[in-house]
Amino acid sequence: MDRSAAGKNICLVMQGSRNWIGGMEYISNLAIALHSFRQSAKGSFKIFLMTTKAVDHESIAHVAESVDGVFYEEDELPALTYPNRALWFVRRVLLRDAFPRWHGFIKRNRIDVIYPTCAARPGPSKPVAIGWIYDFQHKYLPQFFKPWEIKERETGFVNIAQKTQTVVVSSKTAQDDLAEFLPWASGKSRVLSFRSSCQEFWYSHDPLQIQQKYSLPDRFFLVSNQFWQHKNHLIIFAALRILRGKDIHPTVVCTGQLLDYRDPSYSDRILRTISENGLHNQVYLLGLIPKQDQIALTRRCVAVIQPSLFEGWSTLVENARALGKTLILSDIPVHLEQNPRYSIFFKHNDAGDLATHMESVWNSKSPGPDLKKEDEAKSENRELMLEFGRQFASIAIGSPAESRESRLATGRSTSGVLADRAQSTRARTHT
Repeated sequence: MDRSAAGKNICLVMQGSRNWIGGMEYISNLAIALHSFRQSAKGSFKIFLMTTKAVDHESIAHVAESVDGVFYEEDELPALTYPNRALWFVRRVLLRDAFPRWHGFIKRNRIDVIYPTCAARPGPSKPVAIGWIYDFQHKYLPQFFKPWEIKERETGFVNIAQKTQTVVVSSKTAQDDLAEFLPWASGKSRVLSFRSSCQEFWYSHDPLQIQQKYSLPDRFFLVSNQFWQHKNHLIIFAALRILRGKDIHPTVVCTGQLLDYRDPSYSDRILRTISENGLHNQVYLLGLIPKQDQIALTRRCVAVIQPSLFEGWSTLVENARALGKTLILSDIPVHLEQNPRYSIFFKHNDAGDLATHMESVWNSKSPGPDLKKEDEAKSENRELMLEFGRQFASIAIGSPAESRESRLATGRSTSGVLADRAQSTRARTHT
């Protein structure tokens, strides 16, 4: 492989699945951000993506042009057989090979950094192993996990913290949690708050046509979450009941897979709640829809609602930020930290407070898209994606930070702008 002496090769490992779309979007957006930063900084590093053939083609197609190669585990890595496992054990013990299964791939492609990963043990040299601990939800909401799942997360996080050179977390909130629950590892942690990239295909569909495709009314709130219990859809239905008592009947459109793999009975509870409260005409459950359609409905809605009880760093919020949408957010710490421009916060366990904000927005907002806000959001998004890529490059390969002046023509860093906004939001939220 032709590579300059100063170049580095970064391998991003695709995360997520149909049950965790946010994981796939995270890695895809990171690849796009790194490519954007590489073009801006004229960097010589290369970006590779390792995925599996189980990931649908659509999830890879839009990111393929941002990377130097897409590889599939089925083609590149030896099969998980007992003889191979024995060979890998020997390599780990005798050769201190942190990536025995990946050995051939790493050598062929001269990989310097793998992210996210959990090495078998820190190797004596390269590649650098960078881990990702997405959140500590099981510590705060253990009732939503099976005992084996909690044990699996605990063991996995300890392994990541022990066996990688750097641990990435997505928020300062998660970094504080790491310091509390794994204090011995806090010194190797770095905050990398991911962003969503505004892509051309986001604007390729007419929002009105997509609204009509699903037979939706002109005005609606949008909730784009999987139907997991911690996503807290039930508080929205409770708010709708409160508003109905005031003769206010907003429509809520929900996208996302209805099944909660942790509790298959939860989908029945959702459907029963809608039925028992007579909300059929107000709640539309669209299921898992194409990404282009979901984005078009985000552009069309009057506002996005994100009622979640816990997030590591919300992809939904970042998507809405990139489109300049009004958001009604639960006041959990990470939402306050994300703090997009047009955000309204409600008490996360108070349906009445949510109803109040829904009423205000419903009475004041028109259907989108708002082209002026979208243009402003695109401009901000370019800066945020550059910063996202720069920060990861700094973590992975020690890329020097750019000056504030080079990041923003206004002379103010993006992080400073967002910090000011966060301080203002906290003040008004707790008043």
